[in-house]
This record gives sequence, structure tokens and C-alpha cells, in this order.
Amino acid sequence: MTARTVAVDFDGVLHSYERGWHDGTIYGDWVPGAAPALRALMERYAVAIHTTRDAGQVAAWLAERGFPVRTDDSERTFWDERGVLLITNRKVAAVAYIDDRAVRFETWPDALRAVGVEPAQLTNGEN
Repeated sequence: MTARTVAVDFDGVLHSYERGWHDGTIYGDWVPGAAPALRALMERYAVAIHTTRDAGQVAAWLAERGFPVRTDDSERTFWDERGVLLITNRKVAAVAYIDDRAVRFETWPDALRAVGVEPAQLTNGEN
């Protein structure tokens, strides 16, 4: 059976990111609870770590902390290998995306309000 995939954001979800992007280096530590949570996910799912950072730097940070990793710069759409983290800057297909900046989509009015846009501002006759 093919493993189902969960995609996890790096900054703010795994890496503390308390100084923001800073100079592009990875400077922080784990978000509290992130390492055991990541291990628990890896037992049940294939896990892809998505990031806007250099995938090699993220892979090194995770490998230094004892996680098996693989970087990928291909046109890969799927990841189904359990027990090894895929580090990528692509959005791979997943059953869930764990991200500190996500807005859960249910309806457009709710999504727009979540980002500070009043739905009435978009009435231009489009369906």
C-alpha cells in the first residue's frame, strides 16, 4: 500500500524562526514539541518538508538532529516514502498541510475575512 503524505512547513512549524528570514541562515532551534511530533508523523505517513529556504540547508539542519532526509529539486508531484523526510520547495500532493501561515478554506467569504478583505469588495459580476 502506498503511504499517504503529510506536508509540513519548516519555518515557524519546525524551526523557531524568532528572527524571521534574517539573513537566510537557519539560526533557531525546534519549535517546542516539533521533533517528537515529526517522528510521530513519520511513523504513520510519508512526510515532506516544504520551505522557501535552500533545501540543502534545511536537510542539513534536520540531519544534524538525527532525521533521515532526502532533498529533491525535480518536478516530483508525489512523495510516498515513509521514514525519510523529503525536503523540497515544491508543493507535493498531501492529505494535510501543516503550516503556521495557512488559512483553512471553507468558503471564499471566510477566507477573505481571514486575510482582512471584506467579501463585498470583490463584487465585479464574476461568478
